[in-house]
Amino acid sequence: MLGVAAFAVIASAAVATAAGVEKTTVTLGATSATPDPSCPDMPCQAVGSVTGFQVSDGQTQNPFLVRTDGTIKSWTLTLAQPTNSQRSFFNGFFGTPPEARLAILRRIPATNPPRYNLRRQGAVKVLSPYLGQTVKFGASLKVEKGDIIGVTVPTWAPMFSQELSATNVWRASREPGACTNSTDIRQGQPQEEPGKRATYGCKYATARLLYTATLVADH
Repeated sequence: MLGVAAFAVIASAAVATAAGVEKTTVTLGATSATPDPSCPDMPCQAVGSVTGFQVSDGQTQNPFLVRTDGTIKSWTLTLAQPTNSQRSFFNGFFGTPPEARLAILRRIPATNPPRYNLRRQGAVKVLSPYLGQTVKFGASLKVEKGDIIGVTVPTWAPMFSQELSATNVWRASREPGACTNSTDIRQGQPQEEPGKRATYGCKYATARLLYTATLVADH
């Protein structure tokens, strides 16, 4: 288990403003190639009941670390197309419909396992119409240098790729020792109260959350 439920088991650019001042745009989490999402191949796996972020993606360490103040203007999810029976399984295991939202996190210093404060979050997006696609959503979320861009999945989302190199690692809002058991995963608590803190005690290797976030810098 990689911290998900299995059906079998359970770039940077410059943008000119109207005033003629260029602002830097960076797509956090973008890589030269996006791995195929799990599903409908077996074992079909989806992320559920969790807030998480990618620690490394095979090319970059801390790919979702904000390095300059700015605004998240859009974000993407690459979603699998589970079969009807696979969708029924995830609906029953995590709840329905599949959905996700952006999370702006900040690590609490000197915490081990690490704890993160939820600074703000985006609106919940229902994913049912977009399964099998890479979908782009608009956003307007202020961020500051040092923030981390994560994804909250209140129910489930097939935005997951598995069996990758060990340099693909993500971290989840679960307590240590509650990382792989199916009951713990099902009863997990995504972080959805701004201003509150949560422990991110589970790390999963050889897997990737398939999302990006586009940041427009303040200067």
